[in-house]
Amino acid sequence: MMEQSKIKRMPQRPLTPPRADKPKLSRLHKIRLRLLLGVLALILVVGGWQLYHVHTQIQQSQAQVTQAKSQLKSVEAKKQALKVQVDQLHNDDYLAKLVRQKYMVSKSGEVIFELPGTAGKLNLNGN
Repeated sequence: MMEQSKIKRMPQRPLTPPRADKPKLSRLHKIRLRLLLGVLALILVVGGWQLYHVHTQIQQSQAQVTQAKSQLKSVEAKKQALKVQVDQLHNDDYLAKLVRQKYMVSKSGEVIFELPGTAGKLNLNGN
């Protein structure tokens, strides 16, 4: 006869899928979840508002920079014109011409004629 072994076979249980009816979240967990979602929503709203506010400030700053650059160009052009005029004021011929035009001073033997439409206007650009 056959000898029986001391090893016993365990009965096999049928494989069952995981329980579909997991325990639902407790009331405390629901409250915590809602609180966390609320805090997250608040952070997103405040962050979005800050982002919008910073964006508008950047646009205003860029507009101010553009305006300042245009003012700088006009001031530099005026500075260049004044520099040319200062250089011309160091020229004796230009000074004599300027005095003659502005104060109607003439050289000896020179006759000054005023043309209609040009009275009181100075032509200082050297023409």
